[in-house]
Parts: sequence; structure tokens; C-alpha cells
Amino acid sequence: MKNDATAHLGHISSFLAMDVFARAEELEKQGREIIHLEFGEPDFPTPEIISKVGIDSIKKARTRYTHTQGIEDFRNAVVEKYKNQYSVDIKPSQIMTSSGSSILLYLAIRMLVPPGDEIIMSDLCYACYDNLAMIGGAKPVRVSLRLENGFQLDMDEVRKALTPKTRAILINSPMNPTGTVLDRQCMRELAELGIPVISDEIYADLTYEGEVSSMLQFTDNCVVLNGLSKYYAMTGWRLGYMIMNPEWIGVASKMHQNMMISAAHFVQDAGTTALKESEPECRKMAEEFDKRRRFLLKRLKEIGLDPGYNPVGAFYVFLRYPDQGRKSLDVSMDILDRIGVAMTPGIDFGPAGEGFIRISYANSLENIDEAVSRLQKYFFS
Repeated sequence: MKNDATAHLGHISSFLAMDVFARAEELEKQGREIIHLEFGEPDFPTPEIISKVGIDSIKKARTRYTHTQGIEDFRNAVVEKYKNQYSVDIKPSQIMTSSGSSILLYLAIRMLVPPGDEIIMSDLCYACYDNLAMIGGAKPVRVSLRLENGFQLDMDEVRKALTPKTRAILINSPMNPTGTVLDRQCMRELAELGIPVISDEIYADLTYEGEVSSMLQFTDNCVVLNGLSKYYAMTGWRLGYMIMNPEWIGVASKMHQNMMISAAHFVQDAGTTALKESEPECRKMAEEFDKRRRFLLKRLKEIGLDPGYNPVGAFYVFLRYPDQGRKSLDVSMDILDRIGVAMTPGIDFGPAGEGFIRISYANSLENIDEAVSRLQKYFFS
């Protein structure tokens, strides 16, 4: 008799972007030239000023455990960043540093939402949100985002989703997969609900039009997640942090001690330099992303694939494709097989993503141009 000890986690899904990437690798081994627009990862190297500090730190044997909340220099740099950028005053004692922001998201959900209770999140959202909530025993409650509303969060729908079991609301701005930035009125109304908000602000520095806000500007009844992966081109370094209400830090510290102990010391040294000294180089990378964004939107409109909204942050365009009778995973795989362009199926980001594909413009202008030309042939020839 078969005894599946992992059956209770059978509902956890994989990242479809990884499935697309695996197929792309197979094609590349066959000699095919693939244009990769499936991943949300900067195509720039980590700025040298950051890498040099990390290497020097290893040479100095800064490779031991640190305080579970992170070294003081790094947390002080975060304090200065939020003061300068958002005019909010936080204390180093409110900050938890860890190996990437994903583990911190899980920690925040587990901390605020008892098993069996509910967390509201958007549909669309980053693929791991749903899974991390369920792994933590929480019940995700989805509020749909619609192209017709520019993928903005509808606060009337949020209010309708509230129940006595609602313990937290999870938001992401700028948003993966749409690049949408939530407006200030939305964030103000979220704060007024009196329910803890988990705000994923990992793409905040990659905002190209208008103003980006932090949830900390509206309430301290929140957990703000951020990290150095995107703006600082440090995905593989795995360095994230979260800022929270002082009343929660004691529990958060105990959880983190048991799960992670601490982030790597040399990585935190590099992160401190990133926050304090790398702005000129990182701003150049952001300007290049914006140039690619405007170019991609222009080219898509030229070939009759107008996205129908203006993505002003992150490095994604969420595109509704022709022939809505086909599933997004089938379309993505067929595009990959036939014209060699790898993109993520919309269904990876929730049921509302069916009928869409996510295009990442974390690639060169030349490759983006060629990819759009191939898409024109695929859809209209």
C-alpha cells in the first residue's frame, strides 16, 4: 500500500516560468537561438562597487553568524533610505534582515495569520504568494484585477472580501506581473481598514512615471518587504529585509532565529555599500529599463498588440494575446517552440491571468526588437 507522506502539500504548484525555461534550455541544446523574456531578473551584473566589498569581506573572514535582525550598519542604511525616499522615521530595531525577501514573506504571513484564517491578496499576483500562504496554513482570498481598470486594486472589492477571519492584506507595488503602481488613495484606504497590510515593495525603486509610495507613509499597522535583488542587480546574493510594527519584532526574531539564524555577514556588508554608495550606477540601470519599457510599448502598438494600459514600474508588460480561446500555457509553449521567444504564461499569476502572457524587458533593446518582430509573424502571418 502506497503511503504518500507529502500528500498534504499536493496542492502546491511550481513556477510555470521555470517550466518554460526548462523547455527553452532543451531547445538551446538542439542549437536553437532563444530570446529569454520569461524571467524577472536584471540582465546587468552586480555593480562592481558592491561586489568588491563582498569579496573583501570574505577575505576578512566576515563569514560567521550575525545578529538575527542583521548587522547595525545595514539596518542603519535601510533607516536612511526610507527617511530620504519616503520621509518616514523608522528605527533599526524594527528591521529584520534575511537571505532574500521570500522567506520574510512567509514569516510575515505565518506571524500575522493563524492557520485556518484568511489573507486577502490580488488575482493577479506573484506566483509564490498563494503557495506561501497555503504552506503557512492560511487561506488566500483573491480579489481580481482587471485590464479595464489598469490592473488597479478595486477597494470596493477588497471590502466585500473582508470576513471575521481576515487577518492581513497582501499587496505588491509596483506589481509583478503587470508593472502597475497602486495609487496613494488606494493605499490610504487600505490603511483605514485597520487590518495589517503586508506590502511587497521590492520593485519600488524601479518606478518610471509618477510617484511611488511606501505603506509606512500611511500606517504602522504593516509589514514592508524589500530587498536588493532587482534595483541593485543582486538576485543571487539573496538579501532582503522587512520593516514592521515594533510590537511584532519579538515574535519575528524568534521565528527567524529558528528558521534562518541570520543572513550572511559578507552579503550584508555588500548590501550596506549598495544602499549607501551605488545609487549612480543603479540609476543608470533603471534608466535603461525605462528606455526598454518605452521601446517595447511602442513596438507592441506598432504591430497591433497594444497592452491597453501603462505599466510604469518593475520590468514587465502583461499582454492580452489574440485568440482568447487558447490557454496561456499552451500559447507560451507554442510561441517558444515555433519562434524561439520565451515568455511566462499569465495563468502563473492566478486565474485572472488566463488569456495573458507576461513579457519581461530585462533584456537588450536588440533582443526585444527581434522578439516583437517574431511575435508579429506568429500572431498575424
